Amino acid sequence: MISKSTRRFIGAYTTLLTPFQPSGDLDEQALRRLVDFQIDNGVTRLCPNGVTGEAAALTDREKLRITEICLEQAAGRAMVVPDVGTENLTRTLELAKAAERLGADAVLAFTPYLDPPTERGLVEYFRKIADSIGIPLLMHNLPGRTTVDTSPAQMAELAAHPNIVGVKEGNQDIVRMRRVLHLVRDADFVVLSGNDFTALPAMLLGGHGHVSVAANVMPRQSRSIVKAALAGDFVTARDLYLKFAEFYRAIYFATNPIALKKAFSLAHFDVGGPRLPLTPLPEDRVAELETIMKSCELL
Repeated sequence: MISKSTRRFIGAYTTLLTPFQPSGDLDEQALRRLVDFQIDNGVTRLCPNGVTGEAAALTDREKLRITEICLEQAAGRAMVVPDVGTENLTRTLELAKAAERLGADAVLAFTPYLDPPTERGLVEYFRKIADSIGIPLLMHNLPGRTTVDTSPAQMAELAAHPNIVGVKEGNQDIVRMRRVLHLVRDADFVVLSGNDFTALPAMLLGGHGHVSVAANVMPRQSRSIVKAALAGDFVTARDLYLKFAEFYRAIYFATNPIALKKAFSLAHFDVGGPRLPLTPLPEDRVAELETIMKSCELL
């Protein structure tokens, strides 16, 4: 049973991209504009410093500055839930505690990588984070990036922890998503889709929302899909979802967020390119991206 305090984690999220200046430095003004753009278009759950935010290319100081800016600019108008996951538990705990001190509403933490954890080690990893902070923790499962896949059984075990309120599930196996939802059905725990491709099917099966990459560019439309799906209006949700399905494909023309940043700059304002080792989207793919965005009425 979802409690009142956990219910606020149900809904539409944007995993924010990180704007950079031509010099490669953080573009603080563009980040503030991005936060306002999201809130003005109805998305009030923001997740900086994730994979889409190029977490691997950010220093810890930059991650905390990004969190601070998001909190300042949101000014209570939106929840800010930064991703604090790293390859190292001590470092993750330091980031989580610092985010709490800054005023974050909750934190996400993706699974550790490089040293693949044992089954018991992964459960204890998330428990340690949850025990170390006074704000809620949402787990972030993204095996495509970390090669570590939190199993449905592990999620069910962790769902019993009073400070672990949900999971951002990036595994695209919809049969597996059904299993997760079944195992946590009686827990005070939300299951959020972590990718645009399976978000609607996940909510049809009982998922509680969507942490979207595409929502950077189309926050109002993404929120409308989630709102319709959670209200049980699956015809409206399906029609909107299918309208933007090709855009979901296009933003993965290259490693996320390469195409996403180009799409955002085309549709809204300049957020710069990615940091190395990522490189800008090739011009031939830019033309294809523009064609798709026009067909989806995003340009």
